[in-house]
Amino acid sequence: MTYTTVLSSRVADLNGLQTAWNDWAKEHVLAESQTATGVSMTQTMLGGDRAGEVNASFQWDSIDPAMTGLVALNHSSRLMDLYQSCGVAPLRRSMARVLAQRGTREGQYTSILMCTGDMADEATASSNADTMWDGLSGAANGYAVNQVIAGGEFTGMYALVSWTDSLDAFMEAANTTNSSAPVQQIMSNQNIKFVSRGLSRSL
Repeated sequence: MTYTTVLSSRVADLNGLQTAWNDWAKEHVLAESQTATGVSMTQTMLGGDRAGEVNASFQWDSIDPAMTGLVALNHSSRLMDLYQSCGVAPLRRSMARVLAQRGTREGQYTSILMCTGDMADEATASSNADTMWDGLSGAANGYAVNQVIAGGEFTGMYALVSWTDSLDAFMEAANTTNSSAPVQQIMSNQNIKFVSRGLSRSL
């Protein structure tokens, strides 16, 4: 089982942060953390009061290395100087365990659908992911089922994350998939209810 942490911030100079991120900061945080296995940055474009937030997402093998890596990043003077120069104001940091993933974490856009539902083991989550991926794979590059374990009011909820290069195609596929009989049965079995969706662009 792997884990994801997300640092959400407001950013005054987004162009400056994006330039630095692609020039050196992405590689710097991977090296500085020593334990992160992947990292990406997105901006929420549509998502209620979270619109405009910038999200740095990190992947980890387990919780302890995540804690060690986050402490190391907080002590990086180069990273803190970048935050200060670009007016980065952190808002919250959350962690989720990745129950199942299909495809890749690559794409111009990301959809995050937050849901409530009964607890499910990894085998159930994997089976559910297969069902969803059958319907989404033609319009999405990847799909992951996550459960938030430390995230304020979202703790315990499921975060269904999809990566795509076309939100038009993805939303059409998602609507068709979510209304299909197999997915409706999954939602009924686990008492799954949609809470919110955010649409983001990759930086």
